Amino acid sequence: MFSNFKERIISAIAPDLPPLPGSGERAIGAGSGHHHSSPHQRLRFGGSGGHPMPDKFPYARPPFLQLLTPDELRASADHNVRPIIVPRDINLLPWGTGYAECVNSGKSEWNEDQGAFCRQVLSDPEHKHPDLPYTYFGIFDGHAGYGAALAASHQFHHILHEKLVDCLELLLPRDADATNGGGDGTKLNPTFPHPIYFQRRVTKDELIIGALESAFFNMDSLIAQDSDRYRDAGGCTACVSLFIDGKMYVANAGDSRAVLCQRRATPERPQTNTDSGIEPDPLEASCYPVPFSADHTPETERERLLNVARLKPHLMGNHYVAMEYAKRPHVKDMGQRILCRQGTMRGWTYKTLTMGDLCMPVVNGEGKRSRLLGTLGVTRGFGDHELLAINTGIQIKPFLTPHPDVRQRDLTQVVSIPDEDNRDGDYGVLVMATDGLWDVSENESVSRTVFQTLSKYPTEKHRYTMVAQELVARARGKINDSGHWRLADSKAAATVDDISVIVIPVCQYYKEHVEWTQNYKRDLEHRRRQAQANMAQEAVNVLNGVIAEEAHVVEEEEEGEVVVHEPRTSHKHAEAPRRVDGTVDDTLVVELTPSLEQVHLKDPDTAAESSKEKTNDKDKEAGTTRQQSQQQQKGRKGKGKH
Repeated sequence: MFSNFKERIISAIAPDLPPLPGSGERAIGAGSGHHHSSPHQRLRFGGSGGHPMPDKFPYARPPFLQLLTPDELRASADHNVRPIIVPRDINLLPWGTGYAECVNSGKSEWNEDQGAFCRQVLSDPEHKHPDLPYTYFGIFDGHAGYGAALAASHQFHHILHEKLVDCLELLLPRDADATNGGGDGTKLNPTFPHPIYFQRRVTKDELIIGALESAFFNMDSLIAQDSDRYRDAGGCTACVSLFIDGKMYVANAGDSRAVLCQRRATPERPQTNTDSGIEPDPLEASCYPVPFSADHTPETERERLLNVARLKPHLMGNHYVAMEYAKRPHVKDMGQRILCRQGTMRGWTYKTLTMGDLCMPVVNGEGKRSRLLGTLGVTRGFGDHELLAINTGIQIKPFLTPHPDVRQRDLTQVVSIPDEDNRDGDYGVLVMATDGLWDVSENESVSRTVFQTLSKYPTEKHRYTMVAQELVARARGKINDSGHWRLADSKAAATVDDISVIVIPVCQYYKEHVEWTQNYKRDLEHRRRQAQANMAQEAVNVLNGVIAEEAHVVEEEEEGEVVVHEPRTSHKHAEAPRRVDGTVDDTLVVELTPSLEQVHLKDPDTAAESSKEKTNDKDKEAGTTRQQSQQQQKGRKGKGKH
């Protein structure tokens, strides 16, 4: 009862705030049948009696935002205010990474974007190699619902970790001296540890790129498997960055974008415009963006989509053609020549219009308004397994793919001069954002905004959060008296889509990597010394065993005589005593050599003292043996006289 009363109070105060997903959506669905205003919304109900299927994950914002109560979730989805949400605790994200988001202006009930990050370690089960840490960031832009983006934010990093573990032995760092018989005594190639198992050389970069690509495919398959048990998740784009082994990898599928914003350390001073008398800003002239992803839209992937349609015409049914027209044909144009191009042609040609040409093209429209089968504006990403084209009911998924475009950068090759204090500019600041930002912002303007904001906050810990907040604020704009959102600088229309931005200081990761490398080298040196000490101790143990075996004497008593089995490497035999008449006595007299002490690793002084003691003992034993020999000879002479 209290919760119902609370709902009524909130509805009276803020009637535009949407109900929380779950009870609210189920009630709406059961009553009015209204689920979503999107034109490609699919059925969200199943099972017996038309009961709604559950969500796999309850709706929530990224955990590092700490929006834990229903009231906070509703406040973040206020379409009238569109508040900019930033993390309460910036220490939850590594390296001071910045994040900011805001909801759309009424396009959908909830913010369908999701952000995620994860820090993990690849460990050797046998503990022969040092652990390899890595950090992952992901941003997912959902459409036709929030389910796919929410599932990707919860599950993708687990799938990626499994893929990295699959090639664990080839990714873990190795001793650079191992090729010459390193510290552990094994001969391994540090670039490629096991060449005998493969027919071609495979690098670490190819392994990591392959792990990212296969993780994208597996994530898409997982969403397809869940479609029978959970509510339709819709679809989402995915933009992921992976920092591992001193390198940065960016994988993108869809129209979200990653741009590395850089700045020259000593820019050339631009010439002053003498006519206007305005001197350009040197900071603005020194900033430049480096794209680390490509947008996957029907316009940019026209060639691939038309190839699919040409090779598999049954996917189009009788509703679409793999053609493109300079002017949309009509029935009144039948029999006339029309300018067109077929399939993947780059040039234009004429043909006579027929009834088959009146079908809708597979790709129609231009730029951001281009649509696949007249329905979808993106061509890569997760989900959309049950998405049907508008008015025709043709499945769109065969034209879609989760295959990402992966780009990389080796940060160990970046040249940065410490005296110039340009680490942000040399290593760059990676901006990952959904299309809500890029629809109204160019790469160059984003780069300028990044470094202008950083220059305002040179020492603050939250400086990258301020950058993310500034980017979202500029793309969102301000609401005017008519209730329309307009950009502050140009009065043009602002974005009406959800906006999510992640700002990653790459130099901070590189500092962490350098520290890890130093610890890794110290660990390798310790392992090498330990291995050498173990090898030396093993050699000493083997030597002690050989000496003990050689010094072992087995005495047997046969017919009253002592038979001595001498060692294989014994000293020279003592000369046999002769009788008075010159013949050799039949009785064998042997001088027994004292057993050697076992060898141990000791200090030099202790070793010298022990050697002196052993010498004295040997002299005493030798004198005793000589006295016994002389007494035996005297006894034999006495017996001869009698």
